This record gives sequence, C-alpha cells and structure tokens, in this order.
Amino acid sequence: MRRKRQNKQIKIIIITSISLLFILTVGYAAFQTNLNITAKGNITIKEININNLKQLVTTNGDGLYKDTYEENRYIYRGSNPDNYITFNNELWRIIAIEPDNTLKIIRNETVKEMKFDEANHRSTEKNTYCIHPQYGCGVFAKVEGLFKTPSNDHSGTVTEDSSIKKYLNNEYYNSLTNNAKNQIQIHSYNIGAVANLRKSGNDTIQKNINGEKMYTWTGNIGLANVSDVLKASLNSACISATEAIIEGQLICNDSYFHINIDNDWWLINAYALDENTAGYTYDAWHITNENGLSLAAHFNSRAVCPTLFLKPTIILTGYGTKEKPYIIKGV
Repeated sequence: MRRKRQNKQIKIIIITSISLLFILTVGYAAFQTNLNITAKGNITIKEININNLKQLVTTNGDGLYKDTYEENRYIYRGSNPDNYITFNNELWRIIAIEPDNTLKIIRNETVKEMKFDEANHRSTEKNTYCIHPQYGCGVFAKVEGLFKTPSNDHSGTVTEDSSIKKYLNNEYYNSLTNNAKNQIQIHSYNIGAVANLRKSGNDTIQKNINGEKMYTWTGNIGLANVSDVLKASLNSACISATEAIIEGQLICNDSYFHINIDNDWWLINAYALDENTAGYTYDAWHITNENGLSLAAHFNSRAVCPTLFLKPTIILTGYGTKEKPYIIKGV
C-alpha cells in the first residue's frame, strides 16, 4: 500500500515537473521571440548617423556602393536603391555620402522649367568664354581667371552667374523652411565642362570627373553632375559621357536618375565638344528619359531638379524606402 502511494507521489512529481518545464520553455520562447522582434525593430528604426549608413554597402544589385573613382566616397546605384530621404517636408534621394560625411541629395521631383541662362544675360565684354550672348552661357557660376574646356581648345572669362544659379540660391532657397535651411551644408560644386569626344572608346568617367573638377563654385544649392548620373548606372557599358550620348546607345538609363521622370532636366556642367567648343559654349548637359544624357542650348527650357548637401552631423531614422524614407531627426 505504501509502495503504491509512493509510486503515485512520484508520478505526480514527474508530471508536475514536466508541466512546469513546458510552461517555462513556452514562456521563454515567447519572451525570446518578443525580444528578437524588439531588437530587430530597434536595429532598423533607431537613430543612425552617417557612419552607420556606410555599413550598408553592397557589391551587387541596387544599393550603396563604394565609389571606385573617388576615395572615401559612397554612391547609390541601380534603378531603385533605398536612398529616399525626407527634406523640407518633401521626398528627395541620396546621391552620395561625401568624403567629408555630408550627404549629397537631389529632389525626387523637379520644381519648374526654365532656361539655364537668359539671352543676353551675360555680356561678351565681361564674359569672353561665351561667344553667343543671345543664347546665354553654359557655365553655372562665375569663376576666377579663365574658364577652359578640358582640352584647352577654348577659354575665356566668366564673371557673372547663370540665371539658374541665381534662381536656386535666391527664390528657391528662400522658399525652404527655416528647419531645412539649417540642415544644409554650404559646399563646393564641381562646375567644370564635360567634353563629348564624339568617338566611341575615347572617353572615360575619370576624364569626365577631371573636367568637372577643373572649376568649383561654393554655395547652398546647385544641380547634379554628369558623373553622378553615369556612376549610378549598373550597366558595365556605361563608361563615359561620350558613350552615353552616342545616338542609339541608351546604356546609362537603368538608374534611379532616369526612372519615372516625365521631363528633361538640367545638370550643372557645361557642355564641350572636343576640338570645336567655341560654337557650343551656350550649351549645358541635361538628362532625358528618352535619350539618356544630352546637351541643350540655354535658350531652351528644361526642368530644375535642386541638389544640395546635408550637414555631416545629421541624425536619421527610417528605412530609406519610398514608403518609409529616412527622416532627419536632428542636426
């Protein structure tokens, strides 16, 4: 009788122990699951700085890449990378993380159409680089000394700013919120000329960058560079501005710069035609969804897509997607 009672007590103890172990296991699993969800959520939505963004580098598909042409620079490439950011209560996209940790961003939509430079805006007496003042001038801003093409085939003075530069840094800048103005980093923009070498195989992106960097302008708001557009492509055939402009070769149209745009819009660099530049000094590069990169005379109207730099001290939250873009939490 005693043995039966002991066996019964043992069974009760075993059953109780198993039940308790089961409850603890399930409870821990639930706790662990909740912990993981919370942790993963915090990893994504916590406040991040510019250095945290650099940890998202990829080597395949749409995303953030190390810039192979400019040291310590990171660029977004592909048709739809997660580079959306909210600025001035609007949707913009991150072009690059610069070596100084500023973010170069571009508005996701254009703001207006206008001429790059109004006719007769810059006189030939003060601006000898542009020989057709009735068509305007293709240089974004005034420069010290002589403005020269990459091949040095043509040069002259540029002592006055373009119409589009004045618009961006006066009327447009003044339309921004005070908070947005505080987030902008005054920065240098590469405004040198990019040459069309006319023959396939003669040009490279590095040559294009060298042309852009021949002259700089420092200010609040500018436009994107030709090299920004070229580098954003994932097509290995997109190797230069010359290749991009050759008729029928739409080799650089696979990036977010071209996707879902309805109009042509200006880039910041003057256009140069190798060995025959003088007659094209009123031209600037622009982007078109139909033909990729192209040139346009300044008396033609094209859309404006503002580009600027954000301070390196900004703090972000968000995912970088269109639905959940990066949000500037603080500066």
